Amino acid sequence: MRITAILPTYNERHNIGPLVKEIHEVLSKNRIDHEIIIVDDYSPDGTWKVAERMAKRYEFVKAIVRKRERGLASAIKRGILESKGDVVVILDTDFSHPPKDFPRMLKHLNKYDMVFASRYVKGGRMIARDMKKWQHILSKLFNRYIKLVLNIPILDSTNGFFVAKKEVFKKVKLNKVFTGYGDFCFKLIYALKGKGVRMKEIPFTYKERVHGESKTVIKTVGWSYFKETLKLRMGFYN
Repeated sequence: MRITAILPTYNERHNIGPLVKEIHEVLSKNRIDHEIIIVDDYSPDGTWKVAERMAKRYEFVKAIVRKRERGLASAIKRGILESKGDVVVILDTDFSHPPKDFPRMLKHLNKYDMVFASRYVKGGRMIARDMKKWQHILSKLFNRYIKLVLNIPILDSTNGFFVAKKEVFKKVKLNKVFTGYGDFCFKLIYALKGKGVRMKEIPFTYKERVHGESKTVIKTVGWSYFKETLKLRMGFYN
């Protein structure tokens, strides 16, 4: 089994180097063959320069710099298309999704096709100093809303931290699924309904970013996700 870790970046200059190092150490320690693909949208802070330097230094790192295209979801799609692994790992690049959880997630792939790390199943937690209590509650309620409206098996469908067998992505139209921001995650889950894909959700502890500022604006993103959920339910993407 070979793993491809996909890292979509934008202004993550201080995080990307330590994150790549930690991913490599975790997977190497567990004797897992791997590659790391960094997809950067020509970050103003020079993240792309760091990525290119690492790609020249380490054979397991590939850097893709996009100058004409922007967006989290489309960056992940590009990583999937470029990947050579049997299994794809999707995660944020701010350390809120800890690489140490990879082995725990990967071990479930002997029974499942996708494994999602969840903040909201029993045992899951969020540790974030700057997140107000109402934001946490709103996020949890909104994920319950998505699960109910779309009738999907995953509770935390906006987190975007999961591992999946690469063959799973052949079952959907990538151009329709990987649009927008973090909504790609529940769009993917919904698109896979009825296609025999076995999904598992396990708890993890979400921590706030180490460096930099979050790109997520709660009100804007929440309204966008609300509309995208209704569009899916009404068949706009069929």
